[in-house]
Amino acid sequence: MKTSKTERIIRRVAGLLAVVMLAVVLFSSFYIAEESGHRCTAHCESEECPVCETLRLCKAALHQIGLGVVLLVSMVIPTILSTVTKSLRVYTLTPASLVSRKVRLND
Repeated sequence: MKTSKTERIIRRVAGLLAVVMLAVVLFSSFYIAEESGHRCTAHCESEECPVCETLRLCKAALHQIGLGVVLLVSMVIPTILSTVTKSLRVYTLTPASLVSRKVRLND
């Protein structure tokens, strides 16, 4: 079954969006973990602290994504597995036996 050009483009865009979403989740998580012990100093609290602001944005991004990541992973993993199993079926060799080749064994 051949796919049209527009279907391939849509699949590529969807894959790219999935990679971007994964990068946002990973980098936000890493940044939150790295800056979890951040303490604002006296001069920093009077102004808008860039570290606190970035932490707030990362937490908001993770909160907005929320259940979407779980749904994304639950859809992506089965798709990858089905693609791999389909490609493996093409390369599997059927065992050849004398019966399957209909060879008659006479003495």
